[in-house]
Amino acid sequence: MENNLERDLAVFQQVCEVNELDPQTITEEAQRRFPDSFTKGPNAERFIWTALDHRAQALLQGIATQESDTLNKQHMYTIDADPAAPSFVIQEDRIRSQYGGKAEKIIEALGQVQLPVTG
Repeated sequence: MENNLERDLAVFQQVCEVNELDPQTITEEAQRRFPDSFTKGPNAERFIWTALDHRAQALLQGIATQESDTLNKQHMYTIDADPAAPSFVIQEDRIRSQYGGKAEKIIEALGQVQLPVTG
């Protein structure tokens, strides 16, 4: 069990590294957003989810600022934070149907969310 946690936390560190995020900041954010998930110690899945969501939100914030409006960020992407195979899926069809001409900019921005190379 301990080895799995170490491996899972290493995946979290890689997610932070490839997305240029501070692991300590993400750890604190995850613990603040999901306090019940940490009652028994570190939760790598929540850390990974928070890191990917944090990166996506930051990228979308840049677009909202450029466009001087706000974006409904819900349902633009889905995150599977399973440390064995994390995934970040952009909901391209939904984005295109909601944002028209701005959609490609949003999709391009979200495409900058990186996953670690595993194998």
